[in-house]
Amino acid sequence: MPKGFLTEYRVELSGMFIVLFIVLTLIGVVGAFLEDSLPSFLTFLTDLTEPVGSWSYWLVAAGPIGLVVAIWWLYDYVKKVKELEDLIGTPSRAKFVRNLDDIEYLAWSLPNRYEKRVLQKKRDLGL
Repeated sequence: MPKGFLTEYRVELSGMFIVLFIVLTLIGVVGAFLEDSLPSFLTFLTDLTEPVGSWSYWLVAAGPIGLVVAIWWLYDYVKKVKELEDLIGTPSRAKFVRNLDDIEYLAWSLPNRYEKRVLQKKRDLGL
């Protein structure tokens, strides 16, 4: 069964959102606070703030919030992958069977390639 777009491309999307929210935060901070006090080699940043106008204050608030959410989304993915790798990597069949519920949940919440790895490990262990 195919998984959703957000599940399959979670790493790529979270990386893209991290970069996007860093840029939006930078634009908001420059537009709200630093527009008049930038050094000459950074004046190109004021050109980025012109289309935003008075919305820069909103970017100062929304940018870091979005950045924290995107970083958490990536961290959660990495944590789940690491946990699944630890559980699958066990050579003990008894330990694998004991943790099978956790393994299947993690494989379900990660992209299809991890679910295929769990199925292969089950076949290797004769389950």
